[in-house]
Amino acid sequence: MTRTMYDAVTPSKIPRDAKMVAGYVDGQFANLGEMATRFPHATRVSIAISHKTKAQVLDVEDGAADPEGAVQWCTQTMATTSNKNLTVYCNASTLPEVRAAFHKHGVTEPNYWVAQFDGVPSIPDGAIAKQYENTSGFDKSVVADHWPGVD
Repeated sequence: MTRTMYDAVTPSKIPRDAKMVAGYVDGQFANLGEMATRFPHATRVSIAISHKTKAQVLDVEDGAADPEGAVQWCTQTMATTSNKNLTVYCNASTLPEVRAAFHKHGVTEPNYWVAQFDGVPSIPDGAIAKQYENTSGFDKSVVADHWPGVD
């Protein structure tokens, strides 16, 4: 069984009945507080864009952290949390580069939330979630029924 998660720069664009939402804790689009106010009963997932910020997920893409930063986030910033309970978000096309950084440093890989806007709500092998659709105002992801570090 899977779930649908929504994320957006502007939380008011997300459907009011959302049961799972993701928001940023840092950067110019920090909105997790607004997500908590708008969706008090939803499962909320925290996303950091800086490898120096604590969150459940680290965003690894242009304008956010890079693959080496993901390793630092897991081994330094989030060092008290097992990598089994951490997640890195990245594009499907850059996932091999992110994984290579963990292998290069001999660090246990975290969970992966991959972005692949193909409109298909299926989680690829090796991932915990997939962002599959961009609508006018919000993104949709399909998420496993249990997400370590979130549930």
